[in-house]
Parts: sequence; structure tokens; C-alpha cells
Amino acid sequence: MIKYEDFTNQLLQSARDSGLEPYYIKNKIETTSLERGFSFLCVPAIENPPHLIRAEVSFHWDSMMTAESIYGGNCSLYHDETEECTHDDLPNEAFTELEIEYQFEIDKSYLNNTDFINRELINTFQGNMVHNNLPFIRWEAFVNPEGNAGVSKVTAGHHWIVKLDEEEYDFEDIFLEINNNIKELSVLPFIKKSF
Repeated sequence: MIKYEDFTNQLLQSARDSGLEPYYIKNKIETTSLERGFSFLCVPAIENPPHLIRAEVSFHWDSMMTAESIYGGNCSLYHDETEECTHDDLPNEAFTELEIEYQFEIDKSYLNNTDFINRELINTFQGNMVHNNLPFIRWEAFVNPEGNAGVSKVTAGHHWIVKLDEEEYDFEDIFLEINNNIKELSVLPFIKKSF
């Protein structure tokens, strides 16, 4: 099973090889459960800041996966390593979910056109993706102290299940798709382009 550090390095290298620039790279560890988390933001490498359209890529890694990837199985706790074990015939079932969230802002002049925006976002993703794992679109609303409602944030996200039974992974297709989606989102008329 691949180690956490190798998995994160392969993710970052695949992003770079696909024309994306990873930044704001974070490793987290939960001190009670020892669950780990990894995330980074990415944009096409040719883009200059500020990055108003970007993707966040993240995954979680529980403590059992860390133990398994470093020490292997735990059979040696129960019997001698030279003994045959029924666990030897079982496949590795460890997996993680690679979560991808597209982050962007809607231009204020379009905020009341939610149906149009939803339709265009869905059409953009369907046009770029050759699979059925389309992003879901999430709208977050707010109400200010004066009682006026508005949209505070719109994101689109989906995830990929990654079985952790290999030592090397190729994420190039996923990151090429992210790169294409960010470029396509940037030409939509309702996406905010500057501050």
C-alpha cells in the first residue's frame, strides 16, 4: 500500500505535469484520532494572481491507513510471520476519496439569474467531461442585518474513489480535466473576473 507522503507527492507532480500550479498546500493531523488530511488549491500555471477561479483538491487519510502503509498487516501481532495466514489471500481494501471543489465568484449583476447560471454551469461541465461523475453545484445564501438576502458563495464539487492498492498512480486525466474546467469557467459571462 502506498504511503501518505508518496501519495501526496504523486498528486502534486500530476497537477504540475498537467499544467496546473498548486499553491496553499496544507497537511493536517487531528491530534486525537491521528487522522490526516491534505489539501491544495490549483490554477492553470499561466494565470496570474489574484485567482478568482480555482480548484481545491483534498483527501482524508485515517490512522489505520498510516499504520497499514508503514508496517503492513498486523498479523505479526497474533502469530509468527513464517506461519501461513488467511489474511494473505485477502485484497487490500483501503481507499480514499479525492475531493475536487471548483471555487469561483458570481458577478453581482447576475446574482438574480440562478436558473441561467445553473444551466450554464451544468452545460459547461457536461461539455468538458466524458464520464458521469459530474460536479454538484452548491449555493450558499446569507441574510444581512437589514433582512436583505443574497448569495455568498457558489461552488461545484465532486469526488473520485481511489483504491490504495498500488504504489504509483497517474492522476493526469483528472488534473487535465480540472485545468480545462477552470479555463472554461473563466469565459462564462457571469463569473467574476476582477475585484
